Amino acid sequence: MKTSILVLSAFAVLSMTSIPSYAKDEMAMPMPTTQASTQKTIAGKGTIVLENKANGKVTLQHEAIPAIGWGAMTMEFKVKDKMLLDKVKQGDKVQFTLVLQGQDYVITSIK
Repeated sequence: MKTSILVLSAFAVLSMTSIPSYAKDEMAMPMPTTQASTQKTIAGKGTIVLENKANGKVTLQHEAIPAIGWGAMTMEFKVKDKMLLDKVKQGDKVQFTLVLQGQDYVITSIK
């Protein structure tokens, strides 16, 4: 009888110690993201205020971009490819596309 109680107690203790470990592993799993949500392109229109080819950045005075809830403003963006800036200069009116990369929007095309 003592052996049965001892075995059941040991089993109960071992079972309880493995449950938090399993739950911890489940909570550590990253949530899946879809390619569509991270690669959605957003269109915008604006005027080149300043292009910084050396750093691969451009400052735009852009119109409202409703797709991401932005009003019209002037801001600096990184460009995916510095060669995009070879085709534009200060004062040019442009159309551009943005893609969310991490927490920043990056310009992938500019015309």
